[in-house]
Amino acid sequence: MPKMRLFAAEVKEGPPARTAPASLLAALLLLSPPALAADPDNDEQQDDHAIVVSANRVATDSSKIGSAVTVITADDIARQQANTVTEILRTVPGLSIANYGTTGSQTDVRIRGAEAWHTKLIIDGVDMADPSSTRPSFDFGHLLASDIERIEILRGPQSLLYGSDSIGGVISITTRKGKGKPKVTASAEAGSYHTYKGNAALSGSEGAASYAISVTRFQTDGISSADQRNGNSENDGYQASSASARLGYQITDAWSVETSLRAMNDRLDYDSYNSTTRRAEDDNSWFRKRDRSARLATTFSPFGPVLENTIAYSVQESKRDYQDGDLSGGSAYFYDGESQKLDYQGTAHLNEHNTVVFGAETKTDSTTQGGGFSLPGHKDVSTAGYFADYQVSPFDALFLTVGGRLDDHETFGTHTTYRTTAAYLVEATQSRLHSSYGTGFRAPSLSELYLPVYGTPTLRPEESRGWDAGIEQSFLDGKGSVDLTWFNNRIKDMITTQTVGGVTTFTNLSSTRTQGLEATARWELSDDWRLSGNYTFTDSRNNSTGQILAYRAKHQGSLSATWLPLDGLETTASLRAVGNRYSSNNNRMLGGFAVVNLAGAYELTEGTQLYGRVENLLDKTYSEIDTYGTYGRAAYVGVRTSF
Repeated sequence: MPKMRLFAAEVKEGPPARTAPASLLAALLLLSPPALAADPDNDEQQDDHAIVVSANRVATDSSKIGSAVTVITADDIARQQANTVTEILRTVPGLSIANYGTTGSQTDVRIRGAEAWHTKLIIDGVDMADPSSTRPSFDFGHLLASDIERIEILRGPQSLLYGSDSIGGVISITTRKGKGKPKVTASAEAGSYHTYKGNAALSGSEGAASYAISVTRFQTDGISSADQRNGNSENDGYQASSASARLGYQITDAWSVETSLRAMNDRLDYDSYNSTTRRAEDDNSWFRKRDRSARLATTFSPFGPVLENTIAYSVQESKRDYQDGDLSGGSAYFYDGESQKLDYQGTAHLNEHNTVVFGAETKTDSTTQGGGFSLPGHKDVSTAGYFADYQVSPFDALFLTVGGRLDDHETFGTHTTYRTTAAYLVEATQSRLHSSYGTGFRAPSLSELYLPVYGTPTLRPEESRGWDAGIEQSFLDGKGSVDLTWFNNRIKDMITTQTVGGVTTFTNLSSTRTQGLEATARWELSDDWRLSGNYTFTDSRNNSTGQILAYRAKHQGSLSATWLPLDGLETTASLRAVGNRYSSNNNRMLGGFAVVNLAGAYELTEGTQLYGRVENLLDKTYSEIDTYGTYGRAAYVGVRTSF
């Protein structure tokens, strides 16, 4: 049996840490992974520099990028045995994850201390934010990881290239693309809490056509979302089905078309928060969520490679139906949201050292709601955006970008944003200096403006500015690296809630700020051993009151070690630690915690692998959200095959 290539094209960065002793923090700083990965669509690049698309909206060598970006590949996801994207994102520096109990429950993903609705999710070019949400964003608790080829996490304000709602950063997901002979892959998994998962996929290409189709089913009895330590014993189950397709056709050498389709259906039992007792409590509430998205794009270069043009139309729909339990009043209500976007992007390759990316887009968000505290009837809003980004390399070791954007919002008029980045390579010392500075904005949502009782029509848009600067140092001929990045973000007029005279409404805070340090490193000790980890320090506060922002740990980080004890067998042990966090629910600090996981995979035959893992090995009891529960020790086993 051939020996598995453990470290080929691996790019992985670890999770969060708690308020730890100095020795642990020192270790985290010494053992932390890089933000680089290979292009999954080109096997020939697997041993070269990573290719990143999201940072400049054009394929760029990672060493030439000034922005802070992490890339996670399909191999990383398989090695981690992740069922949901949330599990993967826990291993990324600068991100804080908070889950409201059982699998499928609301999951907030914050980047560098910004709010969850400041994180923009894009899947195959489609903005997945739900405009019917109070703060339009995507609930990561419902996103399965089965058909993903790569994830790029771009940290810091990104409104230049991605418009509103990307104040914290952008998470861009690319699904598998068909190539080569027809290939069938399948996997099945079972484990604790009556958890079952199955996936089947078909991919390949024939002449000018390519195809990739995937179907996944996941279900679990789950745990009680309301913390069992408070006397809650009713488990909250979760069921999810997803299907996706990515189809392409190369009409001529200079003209191609591609479409991507995605459907997700979920059903979740959940518990309610009792504002009187100030804790989550068992409730027989449930909700059903249905997401549909599609994108049709054509790329053409009538004048040769000097100018590449892409025109795309995309639509994203989200439908949510709720049934409150006895504790929360027993009412039923629904939210239907839809986004439609038409966009154009041009990429002018002026010469080897000068590239201009420019474009325009128009987007309409609409929502129809009923029951409860919902918007009356139907509401919609449109935005148009125009951007240009100039990428230049004045000499071989220096790479710069500078660009601006104009957004014209139907309600709030025009807003300008900009961004500039720099990367400088010092070949003599194997060092890379990188930095970025950018601005962003977010217009108030339809609900924030017009929701009965809560809505405030006079809200101002949120605006941000942020910078980061760092150094990546390689050593031992690339077998190891350390990257230190300092960051500082300020958000003006952040929208929050206030209660006056018993009435709660949306309002603008004066400003908030977050600042800190991201440290990542990796070390390939040998062909059979690798150590990696990261550490993030985040100081996030309300500038007016000095109050620490809720659920942002000052200290978080992770360590992982991967070992090949024998041919075909790969094992990984990991530690994730998160420090104390402030709970706004009860105005108190939640204690830090550390969770240990073990995972292993054995190649039974070529193309067939048996795998298993133990999560929370030490059965640690902890909370991510005050009075909501988390999983204890759990074990899972599965098999995957391809032919």
